[in-house]
Amino acid sequence: MSHLHIPDGVLPPILWGPGLALAAALLLLAVRATRLESPRTIAYQGALGGLMLAVMSIPIPFVALEYCLTLAGPVGVLLGPAAGFQVAFVVCVILALLGQGGLTVVGLNALVLGAAVAVARPLYVRLAPGRSAAAALALATGAAQAVAGLCWFALLTLALKLSPGTPVGIGRGGVRIGLFAGVTIALWLVAIAAESAVAFGVGRFLARVRPDLLPAAPTRAPAVPAAGVP
Repeated sequence: MSHLHIPDGVLPPILWGPGLALAAALLLLAVRATRLESPRTIAYQGALGGLMLAVMSIPIPFVALEYCLTLAGPVGVLLGPAAGFQVAFVVCVILALLGQGGLTVVGLNALVLGAAVAVARPLYVRLAPGRSAAAALALATGAAQAVAGLCWFALLTLALKLSPGTPVGIGRGGVRIGLFAGVTIALWLVAIAAESAVAFGVGRFLARVRPDLLPAAPTRAPAVPAAGVP
């Protein structure tokens, strides 16, 4: 639910063109925001990008369909929105070169995957107080995956409206569309659960081994007693 496996020539240019332009603009902003990062940080970013690419290259059978884990939540929490979007863009380009979607949908895929990456750290920071790192990472990942899924649904709906005859795997009859929607929503919920479970394990491991890699939760300032109150 965070990657469009659509070959070139299927989606209309009016859809993938602006998507590619927007993704490229966001990539330039992300590069500008991280231009002062140290070589060690860049290497760390590349390592997480390689891990994301490896995970997304392994399809997991689900009934008659397949799903690929993304690790978008943990990567977004560990890298932040700017560096995380760079990783998401590069991963989408490499996956397109490997045949998982065409080059024309790289921009759309980067936006969908990047949406999850971008919201993961802010959600984690908000959820971390009062929770364990594993629970906060799992909740942030689940919410981020839900955001990516909604973006995926929105793009697919827009693609069908712009090209009613597009062979994207569903028919034009109400029964087939309803069946497709039911299966897709079920797969989406399973994906959220799977991503959250993996994130929980990652968060538990990092909390024990390298807690410094996780963003620090904001600390609340101590309450100031009112005047005249001891």
